[in-house]
Amino acid sequence: MKLLYFDTTQDWINVLIASVEEENGFHLSAKLIETSPKEASYRLVSMIQTALESSNTKKPDCIVVPNGPGSFTGIRITVTTARDLGQLWKIPVVGFDSAMLYLAGMETNNLGVNFPEGQIQTSALICLDGKQGKYYTKFLNGSNISETKDQTPDEIIQSLDAIGFTPNNWYYTGNLPDFYPKDAIKIEATNLNLSSILQYSLEKIKQYDLKDYDYLSLLPNYIRGTYVDQK
Repeated sequence: MKLLYFDTTQDWINVLIASVEEENGFHLSAKLIETSPKEASYRLVSMIQTALESSNTKKPDCIVVPNGPGSFTGIRITVTTARDLGQLWKIPVVGFDSAMLYLAGMETNNLGVNFPEGQIQTSALICLDGKQGKYYTKFLNGSNISETKDQTPDEIIQSLDAIGFTPNNWYYTGNLPDFYPKDAIKIEATNLNLSSILQYSLEKIKQYDLKDYDYLSLLPNYIRGTYVDQK
């Protein structure tokens, strides 16, 4: 199976092609990374084309993307492109929570821990810069992983107090949050373990019936109430 992954939901553009085999796992046959998010609207499709050509792939068998939260424009570009290609190629399209994918990439990259979630033996907080003084947050404590929330700094601190633990690892995008330790790790295109992100995605996909994941099933995860119909 050939898997296509791409991401424009943060301050980067990632495009991957992976060949997946039952016995030998998977290997990356193409990997393109750019830190030019403002160019994503016209660079993404050309990067996908380049990745397909360099990996001798006519079309993938499945598309996997982070569907948010993150940049409103970035999410729209990722989801719309994935839906369009899924419809064109008539292949499954699967979206995953951005914070969960980045947590998989950062935790495995820095600690050597193994996914799926049940094997995690650490604690972490990830804050994706949501602008307007708020963050998209996810808490990891042992094998427990919270849902992704849209929170102010005060709400995040209250959540930490309620959970009753101090994270071993602090991850963030954008500017360093005021309440973060100075040695917190900024998530960037260059320090994400993309192989771990794909491994996590594949483990989850094994649990799905991909017949249920056509282009219409992929929806953007904006979270913020001002972006969605509250009725």
